[in-house]
Order: sequence, then C-alpha cells, then structure tokens
Amino acid sequence: METAINRALSLNNQVKASDYALKQAAWDKRRAWTMLFPVLTFNSRYTWIDDSTFALRDFSRYFQDPNLPFTIPQTVFQESYVSSFDLSMPIFNGNLINGLSIASTNEDLFSKQNIYTRDNIIFQVIKSYLSVLKSQEVLRLQNEYLNLSQLNYEKALRLFEAGRWSKSDALRWQIELQKQKSSVISSETNLSNTIAVLNRLLNFNVHQELNIEKRIPAHLEMQANEIQQKNKNELFNEILLSDDELVTVNAALNAVMLGEKMSRLQYKNAYSGFMPRISLDYSYSWRENNTIALDDYSPQTLMINFSLPLFSSFQDYTAVKSSYYAYKKNQEEYYDQIKNTRLILTETVNKILNIKTQMELSKLNVEFNQLNYNTIETQREKGLASNIDFVDAKVNLQNALLEDVSNRYDFTSAVVELYYLLGKIHKLVE
Repeated sequence: METAINRALSLNNQVKASDYALKQAAWDKRRAWTMLFPVLTFNSRYTWIDDSTFALRDFSRYFQDPNLPFTIPQTVFQESYVSSFDLSMPIFNGNLINGLSIASTNEDLFSKQNIYTRDNIIFQVIKSYLSVLKSQEVLRLQNEYLNLSQLNYEKALRLFEAGRWSKSDALRWQIELQKQKSSVISSETNLSNTIAVLNRLLNFNVHQELNIEKRIPAHLEMQANEIQQKNKNELFNEILLSDDELVTVNAALNAVMLGEKMSRLQYKNAYSGFMPRISLDYSYSWRENNTIALDDYSPQTLMINFSLPLFSSFQDYTAVKSSYYAYKKNQEEYYDQIKNTRLILTETVNKILNIKTQMELSKLNVEFNQLNYNTIETQREKGLASNIDFVDAKVNLQNALLEDVSNRYDFTSAVVELYYLLGKIHKLVE
C-alpha cells in the first residue's frame, strides 16, 4: 500500500497540478513585490512633417535676410529623432500595496490546497486499495462456493440418474450452481472496476498493474483495532473540536478559510480605487534634428505625479459592492463547510459504531452457521436432513461469511475516513 501511495503522490495528475499551482502562486507573490520596484524603459521616436505643414510652422524661413540685426533659430525640423531613458517608480499605490497581502494569502491558500490534495489522494488510494482487497476476498469465497456447488450438482445429477433423488433435488442444485456463477461474474466485474479506480489514481496505463497484498496492512489493522476498542463516548470525544481546532486539523477547511480571507482582502482592495496614487518619473532624453548624429540638446525631467479620482461614473463604487457580496458569499460558504464537516464527522462516528455492532453480530452469525452447516451435513449423510435443508444451511453460511468480510473492510474504511477528516491520515502510512 505504501508503494501505491508513494506512486500516487509523485505521478497523480491532481497532485502534479496542485504542485504547479503552488509554484505559480509563489511567482505571483514575487511579481507583486516587483510591482513596487522602479521600471526603466528606453524609447525612441522618429518624426517626419510633410512639406506644407513644415512650411507653415517654420517661421525662421521668413527671416533669412542677412541684413537683419538678429537671427531667428530654426525650431521646427522636417525630420527629428528623439530617444530617452524613462524611469518610473510608484511612491504610493493602494492597489499595489494591498496586492502584496493578496499575493501572500494566495500563496498560503495554494499551499493548504496542496496539502489537502495530497491528503485526499492518500485517502482515495487507501480506500481504493481496501476496496480491491475486499473484492478479492469476496471473489475468493464465491469461487470456493462455486466449486462446491459444482461438485454438489454433479453428485445430485448422478443420484438422480440412479433414481435415488428426485428431479426437483437435482434442479435445486442446478439453480444453486447458476446463482453462484452469476455471483462470481458480478464479483469479477466489481473487482475489475475497483482495480481500474486504483490504477487511475496511480496513473497506470492499460497494461500496468499494482502488486496487491492479500490482507489489510498490519499498521492499518492496528489503528482500526484501536478505534474498535473505544466506546461511544470516547469516539464522540475524538470529534469534539472547536471551530478553530477543526479548521486547523482539516486541510480542506483550512483552504476554504484562506479562500474566505482572500475574498475579504479583495473586498478591502476595492476601496483603493478611491485613494490617490503618487508616482515618481524621471526622464533623460536627447534629440537630433535632421540627422541621427547626437547633439548637445539633452533635456532631463523629474516629475512627481499625484492622481486623485474624483468621479469615475460609479465604477469604483460598483466594484466595492460587487467584491463585498463576493466576500459575504465566500464567508457563508465557509461557515456552511464547517457545519457540513461536523455533520460528516458525526455520520462517520455513527457509521463506525453501527458497523462495530454488526461485526460482533456477524462473527457470532458465522460461528452459528458454521456449526449448523456441519450438523446438517452430517445429518444428510445419515439421511436425517433433506437436500433443501442442506442447501439452505450452505447459503446461510456463505452469506454470513460474506457479511463478515464486508463488515471488516467497511469498518476499516470508516476508520480511514475518520482519520482523514481529523487530519490524521498520515498516521495510517508507515
């Protein structure tokens, strides 16, 4: 079972997707920090003015007389080249500052979701593994009874042909044989389905298959026996946790709680639309006119930009209201998930108590039906019991054994579910 769990944790697509999501969240957090750092860009622009526009704007062409006591410099050029280095850095931006908290919470959220995904895969693998073991044991029992039914039918047929049994006795065993064949086929398909589910979790292809043990792993059986020794009050004390304690131990609830926290931060971040934004901009540029050769004209500009939204057609207001109701929705879903988890825990404990009682009954039932079957078999050989009584005793013993197997595996699966809900699933793995 440990081999199956290790393979699932390394190759299962859900686990790999969760790992990638966590890495993405880590890089999103780094990106949120970089939004506060300065940004340096290089810009270059070439401008050309058509002849008519150039003639209208170039006033120096009207003052070309050398006798004039002054010179009008040319200020408009038909071709110009402008290049610059521009540096921009936010000084205050509520959206970016809140983005750090959101990105950090988002990383925590995906970290908890990763833990939840891994715990859930472990839970599914153990449960599927137990289902395969249960199906194998049921099929083994039914094959044994199929072989026994085949022998009894052949014996009944010989006795009928010898005139010692009636036709109804022979038909009785033939019907019983057909029932056993039907049960075996049903169990074979069920086993095939459970193996397919396990292979899906382990990311096996069609031609691969896990080597399944023939019994419940010892450490898992030991944990199940510990739970079996506890009484009703002790079992319910196991799940008597406060909301905070339950959220701490249950990875799924922890992830939902962080999702609720995320929506609260996004709601608060919506108010940043009403806040001012301050940024620092610095530009160093140089201009060349009518030539790409550098000249001495290199202006430097330092600006502090202050932006305060006054009216945005209620866009910011509607964004706040939308994020508020999204937050309240997530909050209610979080509270509902806590209550739902408590309900599932209660149902699981009740299921354990119920199966525990059924296990005690099924053991006695197996013992009784085994004695009854042995007695009737002896009486039939002496002619003191009818063939019908023997068939009924055989069917009752078979049903008792199948019920005992089913109860044993169902109880172990219920214990696995309890450990999973209480965040103790790793105790079941060596």
